[in-house]
Amino acid sequence: MLPAFFLRSRGMEKLYSALFSPLLERCGLTQLEADILMFLANNPEYDTARDIVEKRRLAKSHVSVGVDALAERGLLERRRQEGNRKTIHLRLTAAAAPIVEEGRAVQRRYGECLLSGFTQEERRQLARLMDRVAENVDAALAERN
Repeated sequence: MLPAFFLRSRGMEKLYSALFSPLLERCGLTQLEADILMFLANNPEYDTARDIVEKRRLAKSHVSVGVDALAERGLLERRRQEGNRKTIHLRLTAAAAPIVEEGRAVQRRYGECLLSGFTQEERRQLARLMDRVAENVDAALAERN
C-alpha cells in the first residue's frame, strides 16, 4: 500500500508541474518562484521567508534565491515592521496579481483533476484523512529533532 501511495504522489507532483508549465513558460518563472507567489497569495497570515521554509518544507537557500528573483522582477517587495528591524515581511505587488489569478485557476483545475468523481462527503473524508497523515508526518519529524 505505501509504495503505491508514494508512486502516486510522484504522479500528482508531475501533474501539478505539467498544469503549471504553460504559465511558467509564459511568465518566465521557475516552479519554485510560482510556488512562493501562490503560497503568499493563499496564506496571507504567513508572510516571511521563514514561514515559507517551515510551512512548505523548502530549503532556506532555495527560498532565498526565489524571493530575490521575485523582488528583482517587481513581483514582491520586502518590508520591515516598525519596532522589529530583524523580520522581513513579504508582500505581493500589483504586478503579481495576474500571475496569481492564473495560478489559482491552475490550482483549481488541479483539484478538479484529483477529485473528479468524488462526492462531497468523500472529499470531506479525504481531507480529514490527509490531515491525519500530515499530523503523523509532523509528529515523526518532531521526534527526529
